[in-house]
Amino acid sequence: MNSQPNLPVPKPAARSEPAFVPNPLRLVAAPYLAKNQRRSRFLWIGDATQPVTEIEITPNLSSRYQIPRAADLPVVTPFRLKILHFNDLHGRIAHLAPEGNIPVFSRLVFRYHQQQRKYADNPQAGVLLLSAGDDMVGTPFDALVSEGNHPYDLYQALGVDAAALGNHDLDLGTHALAKMIQRSGAFPVLSANLMPPAQLKKCVYPAALLDVKGVRVGIIGLTTSAQMKGSDARNLTFVDPVRVVKNLLPVLRPYCHVLIVLSHLGYDLHSTSATVEGYGDRQLAAQLPRGAVDLIIGGHTHHILNETCLDQGNIVNGIPIVQAGTLGRFLGEVTITLRDQQQPATVTNAKLSVTADLPVDQAFEQIQITPIVASLHQKLNQPLGIVANHPDLETDAVLNDFASHESAFANFITAGMVAQARKKGYAVDFALTDAAVVRTGLPTDNLVYGDWFAVMPHADTLRLFQLTGEQLWALLQDNARRANRCGEPHLERGFVQFSGQIRYQIRLGENRAAARATEIFVQGIPLKEQLAQTFTFVTHSFIRQAACHWERQFQQQYPAIALFDLDQQPSKDTEILLREALISHIKIDGGVTKAGGVVRDGRLQIDDI
Repeated sequence: MNSQPNLPVPKPAARSEPAFVPNPLRLVAAPYLAKNQRRSRFLWIGDATQPVTEIEITPNLSSRYQIPRAADLPVVTPFRLKILHFNDLHGRIAHLAPEGNIPVFSRLVFRYHQQQRKYADNPQAGVLLLSAGDDMVGTPFDALVSEGNHPYDLYQALGVDAAALGNHDLDLGTHALAKMIQRSGAFPVLSANLMPPAQLKKCVYPAALLDVKGVRVGIIGLTTSAQMKGSDARNLTFVDPVRVVKNLLPVLRPYCHVLIVLSHLGYDLHSTSATVEGYGDRQLAAQLPRGAVDLIIGGHTHHILNETCLDQGNIVNGIPIVQAGTLGRFLGEVTITLRDQQQPATVTNAKLSVTADLPVDQAFEQIQITPIVASLHQKLNQPLGIVANHPDLETDAVLNDFASHESAFANFITAGMVAQARKKGYAVDFALTDAAVVRTGLPTDNLVYGDWFAVMPHADTLRLFQLTGEQLWALLQDNARRANRCGEPHLERGFVQFSGQIRYQIRLGENRAAARATEIFVQGIPLKEQLAQTFTFVTHSFIRQAACHWERQFQQQYPAIALFDLDQQPSKDTEILLREALISHIKIDGGVTKAGGVVRDGRLQIDDI
C-alpha cells in the first residue's frame, strides 16, 4: 500500500484524452556531506522521458514540502539568489606550470565561501554552486581517477549543489561512472533526457530541488548525445530535451519559486568548438513556452558568455543563457531576484569572474588539493624510456603534416594498437588512426608518463571494426579525398594513417572529388583479390568524430559523393584505454623507438597527379 501523499497535476479539459498512464515523480532527501550549508537538497526520482502525471513526497519529509504550490509558502521577499557556476572543468583542479602548481579550484572555493559568509545570516539571500558538466577527462588529473581521486569527491567536500552529466563524464564507461558517484557519497548528477542503464539508475537523476531559506529552486539536468567516446556510451539512449523539459514543467514549475535548466547540450547548433546535436541551449529556449524556466546554465561548447553583464543576445524567448568557458578559467555569477510571491523570479545580474584574479582558499588548497597534486606529480614523472630522433615526432610535424604524407609517429601508434590488441586476444588484421588523438609531439630526450599523457590526454579506448574487402576499398577511396592538398588550409578532415599491413598510393587529382587510392595491397596481396574477405581492424573510439564539420561542408559541395561512415559498420569496444595500451607498447622496447614502429617504410605514397 502506498502511504505517500500524492499531489496530482490538474489536467485541462479536452474533447478526448488517451488512456491515463500514471508516471509519478518522487521527491527524496539528498543531504549534504559538507557542514553548514544553510539549505536543504532533494532529488526527483522518476522517468522524465514520459509525461509526468503527479509528484509524490516521501513521508519522512517536512510537511512544508507537501504543499504543491510554491506561491502558497511564506517567503521573506525581496529575496536574492546568488548562483555561482562553472562548466567543463575536465578535472583541472590546478594548473601544473613549469614554475610549480598554480591553484585553480581553490580560487573558485574562495569566492564561494566568501559569498556564503556574506549572506549566512541574511534571511533574504542565499548562495548556490553548480557545475554544468564535463567534470572529468582531458587533463592530467585523469591519471589519478583509478586511484580514487575524482572531482565529485571534492564537490561533496565543498558542498557543490549538483552537476549536469556531461558527455565526457561517460568516457570511462557507465560502470566506472557509477562507482565514482557511489564512492563520492552519491553526489547529485543530473540528466533528465538520458534513459539510464541499470548501473546508473540509482546514480543519475532527472532533476533536483534545493531549499534555500524557504525558496524552492528546481534544477533540471540535460546531456548532449554528441561526441560520445565511452565503451558503452554509444549504446545509451537520449531523448529529445525539449520534450523532456515539457514533461517536467507541469509539475516542477508550480512547485518551485525558481526553475533552472543545468544544460550540457552546448550553446548553439552552429557552434564549432564542439559538436552540438539536435538542440543547443538557444534552440531549447526557443522551443519552450516563453519564460518557462528562469535560467539556462550551459556547458559543452566552452563559450565565454556575459563577461561583464547579461548580454541581450544571450536572452532567447525571455530565458537568459549563461556559460563560463572551460578548465576553471572563469567563474560565472548570476543573481535571481524574487521580488514578491506574485511576481516571477527575474535574472537581475550575470557576469564572469576571471579565476586567476581571485584569492586562494588556503585551507581548502592544503587539505584537499595539495595531496592530490603531489600524487599526480609522482605519477607524471614515472620514466618510460627514450625517444627516437625522428622529425615526425616533433610537435610541428604532428600539428601541421599528419595528413600530408606517411607519418612515422602514426606508424608507431598503429603498430602499438595492433600489438596490444593481439596481446589481449583480439585477432586484428590491421590498425588505423586519425590525428584527433594526438595533441602534441614528444621531447627529444627521455620520456616520462606526463609526456605521453600530453600526447593523448583523452580517455579514448581501442575499438574493433569489421569491413569486407570491398568496403575497405571504399574507405581508402574516401581517405584519398581527405588528404592535405597544396594551397588549401589544413583542417581536421579525418584522414587516417594505417599500420604496415596496408600499403597503397594516393593520386590527388585536380580536386578532392577526383582523388583516388591505387596500388592497394593488404598483407602483400592485392586488395582486388580480397574484395569478398572480411577484415577486422582496431582503431580508437573517437575516430573521425572531429571531422564532422568538414564532412558536412564536403557533402554540400559534392552531394553526389557519399563519404564513408565508419559509425555504420559493425564494431565493438574493448574498454582498453588507448593511452595505457600504448604505454605498455612503449615499455616493451624501452621508449618510442624504431623497433616499436617509428619508421617510414613507404606504405603510403601521395602523388600530386
